[in-house]
Amino acid sequence: MQSHIVMIGTAPRTRGGVSALVELYAAQGLFQRWGVDYVPTHGDGSKARKLGIAARAWLDVMRRLAAGQVSLLHVHIASDASFWRKAMFIVPARLLGVPYLLHMHGGRFLEFFRSGLVPGRRAFIRWVYRGASRVIVLSEEWRAIVASVEPACRFAVIPNPVDIPAGSARLADGPAQVLFLGLLEERKGVHDLLRAWARIVARHPRARLVLAGSGSEKAVAGLARELGVEGSVTMPGWVGPDERARLLRTSWVFALPSHVEAMPMAVLEAMAAGLPVVATRVGGIPSAVSEGVTGYLVEPRNPEALAERLHALLRDASLRRAMGKAGRGRAHDLFSAERIVPQIESLWLESVAPSPSGLPSP
Repeated sequence: MQSHIVMIGTAPRTRGGVSALVELYAAQGLFQRWGVDYVPTHGDGSKARKLGIAARAWLDVMRRLAAGQVSLLHVHIASDASFWRKAMFIVPARLLGVPYLLHMHGGRFLEFFRSGLVPGRRAFIRWVYRGASRVIVLSEEWRAIVASVEPACRFAVIPNPVDIPAGSARLADGPAQVLFLGLLEERKGVHDLLRAWARIVARHPRARLVLAGSGSEKAVAGLARELGVEGSVTMPGWVGPDERARLLRTSWVFALPSHVEAMPMAVLEAMAAGLPVVATRVGGIPSAVSEGVTGYLVEPRNPEALAERLHALLRDASLRRAMGKAGRGRAHDLFSAERIVPQIESLWLESVAPSPSGLPSP
């Protein structure tokens, strides 16, 4: 029987960066060229629906493994439930001698590794990472973090890719608008952003803050009311690709003051759209945002510094345009899909025997 690459991860059109990444791979023809079978292991919805997706995926992949139909398992993995869910696929693959790649996402790996009291837990996590053909990390910062846990990992540093839109954000039309895209959770810094915003509206009374995402909407709306800024804050919920593109095109600044991150797709999308970025100096963000060139970096949980950087950009159109142009160029040169997708293909060429049409055999 012919063997293939099987990729597992979040279902397409699910909320989150992994889904956006998978959809970009598909749009770039990666799956078609290689005959990849993508098996969703997680999706939006109730606990029962999520359990059903995971169970069907496990049975599907176990059938393929038992029949010798998997030449490489490409695993999109994060921490907590994502790790344990994917471990149920990784252990059988490893026992059967099927190579696997770990493609890391999320920013909580160290916290996850250090937590928990079950004997052997840390040793098992190390075993999973040590056994991977490659551990794909999104930045050099994350290579160092994971290597501190398991130095024997074989790393590949491959950032998330991004599409470069045809046009740039206008950065001056309409009222001043700051955009946040992501989960409305405290760890994403949305509470810090609202506290910074209370300082911004005192200086820019007509400015608008758009918090596009889902999560703890009631808590976020309650804090906006408590701070007296609810009239200048819009919460459209999770937005699809068309509305996301419109918000990027019509905003002046993008803000993501997360407490933890890997390499957020939203930051790369903002840069690709030509928006200056104000973000935190965590995870792989410093590999994307060049301080003082494409935007500003502040320490997490610092609303005062965040407000000062936002104010600097909102008051100076020439600075916004210079940083936006630099960010768009940096996104094109370092993170464009045309640059990143071939790096994934090179890893596959190293790891499996079959080759896609039009590509040389390894």
